[in-house]
Amino acid sequence: MKILVTGAAGFIGSKLMFMLAERGDEVVGLDNINDYYDVRLKYGRLREGGIEQPGDNFAYGAMVQSSKYKNCRFVKMGIDDKEPLDKLFAEEKFDKVVNLAAQAGVRYS
Repeated sequence: MKILVTGAAGFIGSKLMFMLAERGDEVVGLDNINDYYDVRLKYGRLREGGIEQPGDNFAYGAMVQSSKYKNCRFVKMGIDDKEPLDKLFAEEKFDKVVNLAAQAGVRYS
């Protein structure tokens, strides 16, 4: 099964993404990695599953392959960015979507 997990750099999203990969599903994680709280936490969670770039320099919209799970990839993108998101859905043809994306903080959301 091919699954998109949004909010994939968050605490729950990252755990779910890697659990699904361990289970054998094909997984694409998506997160905009905003700086509402320390982004080092987010990059650290992704690194736990083998998703990393030199200097944590993730190009927006570029797919990053996990070095730990051959069936797991990550893309830095916001769910509010319609055109790239539509393109991602058209190319990947997901079977399921788990939406864990959220804007932290009451004032910002």
